[in-house]
Amino acid sequence: MDLFTTDEERYAGYQMPLWYNPQETLSPETGYRTRFRLILIESGTGILRLGKRRGSFIAPTLFCLNEKEQPELEQSQDLQARALYFHPNVINSVFTFENVWKEDSSFTKTERQDRYWLMPFVRREAAYWGCLTIGPVSTRRAIYLFEAVNYHLTNHDDWNWPCQARSFLLELLFLLERISAASVEPATSALSDSARDADPIVMYIHTHYQDKITVEALTRKFHTNRTTLAEQFREATGVPVITYLIQLRIRLAALMLRDTSLAISEITDRVGFNDTSHFGRMFRKYVGLSPTEYRQCYCWHKPRYWLPRQIVREPWRSLRQGTVPHVDVSSSGRTAG
Repeated sequence: MDLFTTDEERYAGYQMPLWYNPQETLSPETGYRTRFRLILIESGTGILRLGKRRGSFIAPTLFCLNEKEQPELEQSQDLQARALYFHPNVINSVFTFENVWKEDSSFTKTERQDRYWLMPFVRREAAYWGCLTIGPVSTRRAIYLFEAVNYHLTNHDDWNWPCQARSFLLELLFLLERISAASVEPATSALSDSARDADPIVMYIHTHYQDKITVEALTRKFHTNRTTLAEQFREATGVPVITYLIQLRIRLAALMLRDTSLAISEITDRVGFNDTSHFGRMFRKYVGLSPTEYRQCYCWHKPRYWLPRQIVREPWRSLRQGTVPHVDVSSSGRTAG
């Protein structure tokens, strides 16, 4: 597959290395060694392997994959996704797969700035492997931008269609940076490579987190006992079943607090908590802030004040160590503790 958009009529066979796929299946071969791949998971859930890493995800999610990565979709349910495949030279004509990985000393200031927009595709670290959580409002914006790119790639109704398609791609990359900067919770849940017996349970939790889920109900559904289920799940995820469920609910709630103006009571119900008080206690336990404080810090629509990102990120890291630092937010917007 060439993964080009061609204009035979206006540009006598001009090929733009930007291609839209409305029905992305996360094939490991498509685009390998030839394209970056921006994937929007619109609905469904799954378990994905990228190299040595293996993790679960739940829609809506964005994957920013580089040309070296071959995704392997090990499990999926009700998955609907779309993708854009592009060569870095769409962003700047001097870019190659070689020089975007390590900043070239010959880059101009503008070229260094342009390279910044590709960092979600090449940056890899312990807490980030190309996956970004995305809220409902951002998802709608991303869908619009994907469709705008596709419109100009498909309808060559004027001479400027390559520039127009590129402009919407740049806007998508700007949205990625905005999402990345605001994300304080893990985007995916890491899964053990050697313990896959718990995969069906993980998938079930991802599709029924709004419902009442108990260990007893899970043992009946998966025809096992409490001890075996607990051992298998902890070996696969590193945490007990109920902890995993609460973390997932809190992660999804954080997205809605940050990305929408929904009432906290509605968010509480949507993520499966029965009462707002319990939700508030769990949210503070895992995030270090109350839902209201978190929204004030990170809501994109009406930000009142901002905390240093590392202060709010810390509770998610500390969770694995069993400690959560205290964060006190005063009315002046300063932090203490």
